[in-house]
Amino acid sequence: MSPFGAAAAAMGAAPGFPARLLELLRASDLDESGAFVAWQLARLPRGLTEAERDALAILVGRLLAAQSRGSTRVAVGDDDRARLARANELVGQAQTTGATPLVLDGRYFYTQRAHACEGRVAARLAARRQAGPFSPMDLHQAVDAAAALGAPTPSDEQKAAVVAALGRRLGVISGGPGTGKTTTALLLVRSLARLGVAPAAIALAAPTGKAKSRLEEDFRARLGSLRDPPLPDRELLALCPEAQTLHHLLGATAGPDGFRRAARDPLPYRAVIVDESSMIDLVLMDRLLDALPDACQLVLLGDADQLPSVSAGAVFRDLGALSTRLLRGYRADPAQPAGSQLVALAQEVRAGAADAAAALCSTRGNAGEHRRQGAEHLASEQRDELLRQHHARLFDVADCAGLIDRTYAGSGDVFAGEDAARLDALAAHLGKTRVLTVTRQGLAGVERCNAFLHDLHGGGPSLLAGEPVLMLRNDYERGLWNGDQGIAVRARRPGQATAMVCAFRSRQGWLAVDPWAVGPALGLGYALTVHKAQGSEYDEVLLLLPDYACPLLTRELVYTAISRARGSVVVCGSLDIFKLGVAAREDRGSGIGERLAVLVEAT
Repeated sequence: MSPFGAAAAAMGAAPGFPARLLELLRASDLDESGAFVAWQLARLPRGLTEAERDALAILVGRLLAAQSRGSTRVAVGDDDRARLARANELVGQAQTTGATPLVLDGRYFYTQRAHACEGRVAARLAARRQAGPFSPMDLHQAVDAAAALGAPTPSDEQKAAVVAALGRRLGVISGGPGTGKTTTALLLVRSLARLGVAPAAIALAAPTGKAKSRLEEDFRARLGSLRDPPLPDRELLALCPEAQTLHHLLGATAGPDGFRRAARDPLPYRAVIVDESSMIDLVLMDRLLDALPDACQLVLLGDADQLPSVSAGAVFRDLGALSTRLLRGYRADPAQPAGSQLVALAQEVRAGAADAAAALCSTRGNAGEHRRQGAEHLASEQRDELLRQHHARLFDVADCAGLIDRTYAGSGDVFAGEDAARLDALAAHLGKTRVLTVTRQGLAGVERCNAFLHDLHGGGPSLLAGEPVLMLRNDYERGLWNGDQGIAVRARRPGQATAMVCAFRSRQGWLAVDPWAVGPALGLGYALTVHKAQGSEYDEVLLLLPDYACPLLTRELVYTAISRARGSVVVCGSLDIFKLGVAAREDRGSGIGERLAVLVEAT
């Protein structure tokens, strides 16, 4: 429904929206089309006064605003429930099976789609709590055998998590930054191989291109480091499962159905392992569960304290009661002063201790004084100078200049041999540090920061050699996915003139992509939003805070940003704004946890 569509024309002039409705939706960054939807829906029930219709429109507006912030529902009081009950042409009860667009379930107000989706997801998750196909004795023996040759050797905590995860058809493993979730995922796969599951019957997946790439790179590197591996590991190395984005795994298409894989065409796997599962929204989880064969084991790994999905839902968080938790961290070394400071900062942020977290950030007078160790703070006035220093550290390096200024020789659409090794080295250098932002707009937003750093690099309307780039949405034709990161380089392909291309790492090597062909799906990647950085790990993180309090700045976002760092975090902005963010918990309304508790207890 659109305020400029046929329905609006049939109803005559533009409606007089209640002022409170407009204020509500604008505060959630929604335009007047949302107000029109709420207003139009409120006119469907018969027998209501204008005041009752306005109140109903505001209720619908509250629901739309809550969904835009990631909730699947909104709580309503007795008076509101009575008002909704009188609009039975519009609002159905949870116990009925009507086709109303809105649903009242107890004291919660839903769209019909979200309510039905929650019900399906909870029922499917509860059904997967059944015992898995392996006997406890076989499971322990397989895990012990795999762990004995680990690289690194899995901890007892990680071994116990794998035993618990493979003991049922649904396994949930939650752990904070650097708690060894990738080591645990490798142990999962190596244990499955010892239990007779063929490599081709195991799927590795993650919600984003970056998380997928990191999972596969770490997986292959650790598997390849095993000395004198036995047959199951040799088979895994030869036939290593290719990590995929969930959209790729499910056969995402640009068509109306969205995904090819579903119950009518299930995935051909005995086990599916998904990393960074906190990023999975309700609809995507519904699609995944719908596509799994009944006998397939699903293992979800992630950090329940990180940012939830961009779209509505917080499924991984709601699975907390069913999860095994990894507690020991390995990313930041607590034996070193810098590592100890980062560990303490993450703990205080996770606990919502705003003053204590701010006190752990050592304030520097200017950008030139920051030491790139532990947690540091710079005032927002130092933002541009910090970005200048960041650009200089990336590019004013002799070895880096040689990698950037050369012309790469592509063999068809792939860089191979020495050029691939050079691109590996350049990517490793550029990936040591990253600018993270809270917002897309504003002086501290990702768009302004990328433009500022592009100007420092030479500026102009086109990409320049050495610039990091980022996929902003899926490109199905080229197999590139939202979050994939690459590098702009000069290339001369057979029979073609030298041109700027974007190199993206793929399983076949470094793929050469024409940036003009990708178009607006491609953006600069000097700076990323914290959401885009999930699943990444850097030596140094530069976190730019907005100059004002905003709903996006929450405890979960701050925690996600600082937990990307191995050795250094620089918080640039007002400490008062920082403390507001740490104190503000992202409160998503979701019924998955409650539904699961009821269903699990019933079984």
